[in-house]
Amino acid sequence: MIKTNLPAFGLFLLAMIACNTPSSKENPLLKSSTALPDSTAYSDIRYRDQQQIEKVILGFCENFDNATLNKCLEYMDDSIRGEIDGVKLKGKQHWEAKIEQLVSSVKGSHFQPRHLLSNMQFAAAPNDTVKVSMYASCLWTDLLSGQIQLMSVGYYKGKMVRKDGKWYIAVLNSLPDSRLVKNFYKDQD
Repeated sequence: MIKTNLPAFGLFLLAMIACNTPSSKENPLLKSSTALPDSTAYSDIRYRDQQQIEKVILGFCENFDNATLNKCLEYMDDSIRGEIDGVKLKGKQHWEAKIEQLVSSVKGSHFQPRHLLSNMQFAAAPNDTVKVSMYASCLWTDLLSGQIQLMSVGYYKGKMVRKDGKWYIAVLNSLPDSRLVKNFYKDQD
């Protein structure tokens, strides 16, 4: 036969009730200074659109790095403008006309540039456009020695536009933190 210990049972019952009874105090997490900021700006831009925009920007940078500049055209709006790593963007036709000059400016180069992009932010804008901002760094690998150099650190800021269900770069500017940035391509504009 089990002998009941009334005081121990009473304490156990009290502990169970105390742990499961709602507190009369307010939830401190709701007033916490570490609460997450309002993220309604992101709700205006569908996650799928964010992914497509990232793919466009990353595709543009990869082709820019690999000197397949004609493929960069696929990611550009006809009226693209801005400046990326010292190369001026003044419309798709202007870019197409200068591809040969830009590629020849790096012919025989033993460097391979690589863009590293992070912290991509999106802000909805009118008329099927989205403002974008991201951190950008550019590394150069010396293909002879294998040495890697950090050439620039800064931001890319721009605007994307959706036309016929696809996203294109309408504006893109690189904004390095330092004025002592070396550029891979030699733009003669």
